[in-house]
Amino acid sequence: MKKINSLTLCMTFAGCFLGAGYVSGQELWQFFSSFGFVGYIGLVVAVALQVVFGIILIRLAMKTGISEMDKIIIPQKNAVLQGIFAFLQELFLFGIFVIMTAGAAALFNEVFALPEWAGSLIFCAVVALLALKGIGAMVGVFSFFVPVLVAVTAGICIFTLSKNGLPEITSAADGKNPLLSNWLLSAFAFVSYNIFGSIGILTPLGDKVKNKKTVFSGVALGGVLLFVIALGILLVTGVFSQSINAELPMLFVAQKLNPILGYVYAFLLFGGMLGTSLSSVVALMTYMEIKKENLKKKRFITVPAMCLAAFVMSLVGFSDLIGFIYPVFGYLGFAALVLIIINFLKCKSCTK
Repeated sequence: MKKINSLTLCMTFAGCFLGAGYVSGQELWQFFSSFGFVGYIGLVVAVALQVVFGIILIRLAMKTGISEMDKIIIPQKNAVLQGIFAFLQELFLFGIFVIMTAGAAALFNEVFALPEWAGSLIFCAVVALLALKGIGAMVGVFSFFVPVLVAVTAGICIFTLSKNGLPEITSAADGKNPLLSNWLLSAFAFVSYNIFGSIGILTPLGDKVKNKKTVFSGVALGGVLLFVIALGILLVTGVFSQSINAELPMLFVAQKLNPILGYVYAFLLFGGMLGTSLSSVVALMTYMEIKKENLKKKRFITVPAMCLAAFVMSLVGFSDLIGFIYPVFGYLGFAALVLIIINFLKCKSCTK
């Protein structure tokens, strides 16, 4: 695979987080919009920290040559701690895949009236086929879907806000997630689970990025895209306040504006889900194959088995999975973020 330039890194970095929860509006409402105005402040804090940690992770991987997600957190030889963090990361990556699969099921049900089990099954089959191609397929999906998704989402936001004006920003009277007690804790949890889940995705990119300048410009631009999309989604779902009761709020908005636009956004939303699922599965595969090289020859067994397990667990439901898995792993990921900062500061060549 050739070296990644700034634009490709930008799309890959943004694509890591533009999954079903993010671009559907469900995740952003639970973590930010439900707190009213201070939730918007939390969004600024969260995206800024995502950029900082994204740069740190890739730079750390570039300079140390470490691509394993456990060793980037615990570089010293400590099998117990490395094993604990590796297990948690593998579990969370799989959890993300399950959430994306549940989101796809909700999407197919909403747009095509397919039973949720059928939507999950179709989605898992597509992920399995692409995952067998590895990192190249992941970057390709991000490079295609992310710019189009950004453009269409921005168009929806501009049209809606120009027609209706800015919404009244109020906190939710009810329906808040009990695991997210205040806006600042919610913002930190958002950063924590996003970065914790992306460690296995971003670190393998360390030896595929051209240079230090590419890392800074690519990740920073990716952060700008994330903020613009998130802000637009929060404002638009605020205009259509009834959308927060839907499993996929932004799809609800697109369908209200125009039925054809609803189909277009559904397709792009599918792409966001696919990209995030693919990145999670590829990260899991990469890690397992580093640990046990003979697994490379068994991809046709391990990948379908992983997809089958995700299919079964996705039947729990999209919003319920987001409301539980993301906050829990956000809190578990705090320790990992602290250790990553310590490792970065200790790595003298990384800070130059």
